[in-house]
Amino acid sequence: MSEPAPRTLTYVRWLGARAGVVLVGSVVLALLGVLSLFRLEFDVGLVSMLPRGAERFADYQRFVERFGAQDLVIALVRAPDPATARTFGTEFAAALEERPEIADVRARVDREAFLRALGEGALPRLMPASRRGELERRLSPENVDAAVVGMRSALSVPGAIGLRSALVSDPLGLAVVLAEALAASRPDRALAPGAESLTSTDGRKLLLLIRPFEAGYDLQDVEQLALSLEAAERVARDRFGNASAVTVDYTGAFAHAREDAALLHRDISLYIFLALVGVLAVFYAGYRDLRILPFVTYHLSLTTLLTLALGIVLLGKLNLISLAFAAIFYGLGIDAAIHFYTRFLEERVACEDPEQALSATIDALLPPTLLATATTAIAFGAVGFSSLEGVAQLGWLTAIGLLLNVPGTFVVMAALLLWFERRGRLARVRAPTRATWLAAVAVWVARHRRVSVPVVGVLFALSAVSARHASIDTDLFHLRPAESRARSVEKEIQREFGFTDPHGSVLVETRNIGDPDAIDSVVRVAEIVTESLRGAQEAGDVRSVTSLAPLLPSRTTQRERLDAWAALPREAAADRLEVALDAAGFRTEMFASAIRMLREVPAPADPTSEVLPGLEILIERQLERDDEALSILVSFTPTDAAALERVADRLVRETVLPPGVSLIVTGRPLMEAELGRSARRELLGFLGFVLACTVILIGAHERRVAPTLALLAIPVGSVVGVLGLAGFFGIPLTPVSVVVLPLTIGIGLDDCLYLVERYRESGDVGEAVARGGRALSITTATTIAGFGALALSRYPALSGLGTLAAVSLAICLATTIVLLPALLSPAWLRRSREDSSVVSS
Repeated sequence: MSEPAPRTLTYVRWLGARAGVVLVGSVVLALLGVLSLFRLEFDVGLVSMLPRGAERFADYQRFVERFGAQDLVIALVRAPDPATARTFGTEFAAALEERPEIADVRARVDREAFLRALGEGALPRLMPASRRGELERRLSPENVDAAVVGMRSALSVPGAIGLRSALVSDPLGLAVVLAEALAASRPDRALAPGAESLTSTDGRKLLLLIRPFEAGYDLQDVEQLALSLEAAERVARDRFGNASAVTVDYTGAFAHAREDAALLHRDISLYIFLALVGVLAVFYAGYRDLRILPFVTYHLSLTTLLTLALGIVLLGKLNLISLAFAAIFYGLGIDAAIHFYTRFLEERVACEDPEQALSATIDALLPPTLLATATTAIAFGAVGFSSLEGVAQLGWLTAIGLLLNVPGTFVVMAALLLWFERRGRLARVRAPTRATWLAAVAVWVARHRRVSVPVVGVLFALSAVSARHASIDTDLFHLRPAESRARSVEKEIQREFGFTDPHGSVLVETRNIGDPDAIDSVVRVAEIVTESLRGAQEAGDVRSVTSLAPLLPSRTTQRERLDAWAALPREAAADRLEVALDAAGFRTEMFASAIRMLREVPAPADPTSEVLPGLEILIERQLERDDEALSILVSFTPTDAAALERVADRLVRETVLPPGVSLIVTGRPLMEAELGRSARRELLGFLGFVLACTVILIGAHERRVAPTLALLAIPVGSVVGVLGLAGFFGIPLTPVSVVVLPLTIGIGLDDCLYLVERYRESGDVGEAVARGGRALSITTATTIAGFGALALSRYPALSGLGTLAAVSLAICLATTIVLLPALLSPAWLRRSREDSSVVSS
């Protein structure tokens, strides 16, 4: 046993006299940490998964905020026949409207309200000029007479009472002409003539759009909204009577959040269970004794609670990815405790005085622990600047936890050891088992370094070649569970309702909502964008376009249409209609609204101030007007990602924007392409930053080039090895799992630093590995267990992170045992002897 430094011994004696106070204080802090958990909120919404930090990220974020349906629940009702679907849908909508948590329900198009709006001047404003020929035909005298005769025949059929309002408001069928024009302007069936509900082609499926009062998607909001929907569904089934064949499924942000919440509970339980079982198994395999657990887990639990408390203060809500912090930190933070306890057992066997043994332990382990913690915390801190919010939170939380773990180990754990020692409750200490087989490998490698170093070098060279084929998968849906019910419902809606997956979105906005000219400019730009996309559709770059332009004409377009309306033979048609109605025995006053519409030419109006009555279910999906801004969305489906790039570039370059109007072209492929570029930049930046900081820290500690390079060769070589395996087997990295690479540098240095300190103490490679190899193996195994628990998550983002980290750590340990002994040199001992001379003097 080496003689401890006087300052260290003084500290240990001071700590021993106050061990009880320190432990009581730690319990108080733990209780405060537990209380802080009552304020912990988990954000499981889609927005928290989106990246930030670049223009295309900001554009996509803006699109999601305005039109990402974050405040909308989409219900899909399936029934055995169209009549049952319509009836149950009506009952379900009524039950939802009675719920206090539901702000609004859009279940159908209100045809009567829409027909009234057409009669009050909307029809000539909406009627495209291309339909003038059909209008002239319907306004001809012979067609007016035929329409009145046909109306008489239709109303005489039994059960035709429902036709009365439609025929009275539109006896000449002008609304049908408009409906055909509107339906032709959309790729879906939302504006098909006669369609009241958003139904599938066979009519057996329909959609309800549900807007809750609370749009937040933390766990509590999700649970409350789920209960409300279930209650409304039960009421609807009771009222309907026979609804056993009717099914209801949900999609949208709420449905995804609900799935995340359910999986979250399952995954958290799995993490805790697997981490506990993994650590117990590792400890028992390494020490054949589980009495070590109180000494290595108490301060770790305390540090975890304090870290979460700080996270609540600094970060607010945590999200799905950042929840992995606990499992990862449990595996990482326990390393220092294992090294500390193992070294204390060695010193305690050699010395009867526990304070002397503890002082020697602190002297030996504080420098490498500080250095290892600094390198690992720097790696996680660098990850804290990731563009993915969840990854950034994970980085900051783990970095904070690692920093807090140092006083947790050298203060709380040390006080716990002294407290148990002085009360005789510490088990009889035994010297830790020596890692003889690891020592034999290290000795062989050291003796044959002329062979082992070149062989390892060739392996890493081959890995570097294979690493060129490694790729990053930026598809955000690949970060979510593949078996997602909400995603399946989305695909079913796209397939059955004729909707497209609009990978392209154009957002036209103005924040000058009090300026009529600015508002009309937004509407006009939306028309221009729609025309440009129609041209791209003819050119083959776009498959379909969904736009509100047919329903939201600008004042310029309205004036053109009203001029065309004024030129039609309307007056003659109105006169002829009155005569024909009177001759057929109808009361002409019943048709006053339709006749008045023929005689009048309305003035242009602001189409955004009052949404067309009856069509709210359609318009509100692409029009957002509030106190912040007026936003109009034009969606389109490009033929491929390259076409989306071309269309986006052309729209931004060629669209002339009036003052106060902005235009954003975005889409998931654009954002994901930027995410790929950002992930590569971040990876290089993180690796460069972590490597530079590590070089500075290791160089300052070693003060020699050779040992610094030797230490860095292990984690850097391990990173190359991981990339080589990924490239060789064709396993893509993700924006989440890619952070493992800079973390490997920080984490991988830990074993190297502890092993080098052992080597300096003993002066022999075999002895260093024999004494420290078991602790190295156990700490690596516990860290792999922490990350490995994530590998079983049903979230690919977390399972990929855990798997890649476990593989990289295993490679680090193997490289440390195989390569580092061959790189160790007796010259490394010189600095330790010099330092010893300084301490002695």
